[in-house]
Amino acid sequence: MALVNGILLGGVLALLGFGMNLMFGVVKIIHMAYGQFVMLGVYLIYTFYTLLHFPLLLSCAVVVLVMAVVGLITQRFIVSPLLSSNRLNQLLALAGLILIVENFALFAWGADYITIQLNLPIIQFGDLFIRTSFLMGFIGALIVLGLLYLFLKKTYVGLAIRSATQDMEMAKLMGIKPASIYYITLALGSALTGVVASFFVPIYAVYPQFGGSFTVSAFIIVVLGGMGNLMGGFISAFIIGIVTSVVAVVTTTEIAQIVVLVLFIAIMIVRPQGLLGEVS
Repeated sequence: MALVNGILLGGVLALLGFGMNLMFGVVKIIHMAYGQFVMLGVYLIYTFYTLLHFPLLLSCAVVVLVMAVVGLITQRFIVSPLLSSNRLNQLLALAGLILIVENFALFAWGADYITIQLNLPIIQFGDLFIRTSFLMGFIGALIVLGLLYLFLKKTYVGLAIRSATQDMEMAKLMGIKPASIYYITLALGSALTGVVASFFVPIYAVYPQFGGSFTVSAFIIVVLGGMGNLMGGFISAFIIGIVTSVVAVVTTTEIAQIVVLVLFIAIMIVRPQGLLGEVS
């Protein structure tokens, strides 16, 4: 049971880490407010669905587009001015974005936990019980990851993004404009926070500090897999998901988080470049 839930959780975590990994691979920034963007997405879905009475699927689709625009704004007014700055300034600016998003959520929606009540059935296979919300999130995440794979492999824009990830200077010689790729990458990565938020809606209640743990989770997935390595992030997401689920069943959720962090530190000591990262 715990193993199955860990695998299901790993699928959604893989999608969560993909966006942050993509941003680092192309733009070379660590999006410190990535989990807060997911939190904002959940709040917006709640607003469209509960307060404005949009259908749930339409609410999710609109929020994906809204978060893509938020990504463009972030690129224009925060990331672009700091591209030539040192890494510390970038981290501090994006860390400041955490406070902006969390305080905006506190102002707009208050400090109470907010949830969308969906009556989803429990699926039973013999002695195995699976929450439909987890299964939907897992299948949906794999579908989105498959579409992203095709996008990166088969389209001109996708190939341009991959070229920029591997060697930006060579990409420039091929006629690829870095500024355009940066905007596309931030929009795509931020749109994915809206997708993840859509999968989180039937699973979690949201509150202003909701996103912090998911920023940490995404960061661990990215670093553990190898910064900028999308396949490494995919593998590490399932490792984190399975370890978290199994240890939480045997002990507690708090102990599971400690075990994940200890495992992360141990792997970083043995292999600082990550599971599939290249030695610099």
